[in-house]
Amino acid sequence: MLEIKNISKVYENPYGEDNVIFRNLSLNISKGEFVNIIGSNGTGKSTLLNIISGYTNLNGGKIILDEMNITNLPEHKKTQIVSRVFQNPSMGTCPSMTVRENLSMALNKANILNFRKCLRHKTNYLESLLDDISLDLKKLLDVKVKFLSGGQRQAISLIMATITAPKVLLLDEHTAALDPKTSQEIIELTNKIVRENKITTLMVTHNLKHAIDYGDRLIMFHKGEIILDLTKDYKDRMSVDEILERFEYAV
Repeated sequence: MLEIKNISKVYENPYGEDNVIFRNLSLNISKGEFVNIIGSNGTGKSTLLNIISGYTNLNGGKIILDEMNITNLPEHKKTQIVSRVFQNPSMGTCPSMTVRENLSMALNKANILNFRKCLRHKTNYLESLLDDISLDLKKLLDVKVKFLSGGQRQAISLIMATITAPKVLLLDEHTAALDPKTSQEIIELTNKIVRENKITTLMVTHNLKHAIDYGDRLIMFHKGEIILDLTKDYKDRMSVDEILERFEYAV
């Protein structure tokens, strides 16, 4: 279980005043649960992911993962148990390296200094990681990632983030920069990977259809607070228009 206990986060704005993002926010995510997070800009969605990943420090509160306090665990150590996929796939891949090299490094991220060892994985095994993906990635193992399409790069980024079965997967609007067809391919790949590996997942999205159609739970943030928390049964019965009405009420 991922437990977010009474967390507080305050930034100082350019005028020297406090900008409160969270004040005593608590949230529990069950093991293997796929949670979608929506809300208007500036409500703390990405900040929450930054806190869980260790990129942003807390002013108060705790982050507990499987009964272990990871609040002050250094970011580089958190990467062994918490993976993240960003809107920009270049943040999750090395564009100047080939698909093979990227996948190999992800498989050996605990021993990343031994680059020769990283590249010992057989082609058949690396190809098996790309099974059932409709973006022709099997043919591109020795192509540099910078030459791939946005969708192909995001698929690689997603596979790299989940290749070692992290305890938590954070998805930060990872389909937002893609065209509708590719976005659908990536969300379906996401759902497949998350379900097959039973990865505890938090997905920030502005795509309300994805938020309704996928995942086990839907949470809406507003001004650093949770104003809507729907289980799968309730979520599946809602329409995009109904969610939009909640947005209008919250703004």
